[in-house]
Amino acid sequence: MRKHTKLALLVEGARDIFNAKTASLLLRYRANDIVMLVDPAHSTAKPNVFANQGVPVINSIKDAIGKVDALVICLVLPEGKVPASWLNEVTTAIKNGIDVLNPLHINFGTLEPVVKVLGAVDPSSTEAVTVFKNGKGKVYNIRAVPDDLELLSLKVLNTKAKRVLTVGTDCNIGKMLTTLELNSAALKHGLDSSFIATGQIGILVKGEGIAVDRVISDFLPGAVERLVLKEQDRDILFIEGQGSLFSPLYSPVTLGLIHGGAPDAMILCHAPTRKKVRYTDNNLPDLKTAIKIYESMAGIVNKSKVLGISLNCHDLSEAEAKLAIAEAEKQTGLPATDPVKFGIDKLFEAIKKEFLKPGCGC
Repeated sequence: MRKHTKLALLVEGARDIFNAKTASLLLRYRANDIVMLVDPAHSTAKPNVFANQGVPVINSIKDAIGKVDALVICLVLPEGKVPASWLNEVTTAIKNGIDVLNPLHINFGTLEPVVKVLGAVDPSSTEAVTVFKNGKGKVYNIRAVPDDLELLSLKVLNTKAKRVLTVGTDCNIGKMLTTLELNSAALKHGLDSSFIATGQIGILVKGEGIAVDRVISDFLPGAVERLVLKEQDRDILFIEGQGSLFSPLYSPVTLGLIHGGAPDAMILCHAPTRKKVRYTDNNLPDLKTAIKIYESMAGIVNKSKVLGISLNCHDLSEAEAKLAIAEAEKQTGLPATDPVKFGIDKLFEAIKKEFLKPGCGC
């Protein structure tokens, strides 16, 4: 994928970080590349949730022509359909030489309103890059996957690198942020570590990876194994988790990650105030139950244990978050923290204690 360094983020109507998670994480981990936010609905009365990030909010990508090299779609599709306003921003960008970074499952080359404005899809297009006959910009489809994936070989069990996977009691709960923070801590401590991107946002942050939720289920563990084997000689690999075993919507991708990554250890992510699995009426499991089930499922391929708890306390005060952390530690006997409010040190220290020999200088 081409390296873009002047990004505009499409965040139309974003009112909370969960329906615009992509923007939230890009602003945190690629802040130097973010030039503008695009939100036609932004106003004093209805400010965008990211308006206080110090990045200008503009009404249309037209105002960014000549100033950015890519428009990133940063929102969850409302009811699975691409709004007309988004299509207008996308076509305007492409007509004027601005690439579009598309993390959605949607292929814009199949949408009639887009083809009507930009012409037919050019024969030079691939699954990963869509080119239009009347467009100056290209669409980079972040979720496109390699066409030569193989089944799991279990070679993953023989890597020099220790493998740490983030898992969750639910989806959209902080697994990617936790993984990135752990990798950052490892690098600061002089370790040869890497972040393994398994989702579209992680790919946008790292610049490479495989969006495993796009992979045919039989080949998903093998896809994860491929990512790990590519960097198998490092000291430690932090594998970005997806979904949750407790979500009937996304549990298959979680199990594929567990078996394909064959983690030596896991970090469990949890939101203390969330009571139901997202998009369902199912109750979230308690932490001890979640730990038992994750360790059991991982043990099918590799003996692994949960070393700590990463809490998402975004909706709690600092005092309330400290109480939630204390309760999680009491319930599990494991170290817990909120990486955003209090840093990742507790969890990284648990990983060091498990894997790194005293006196190694790490």
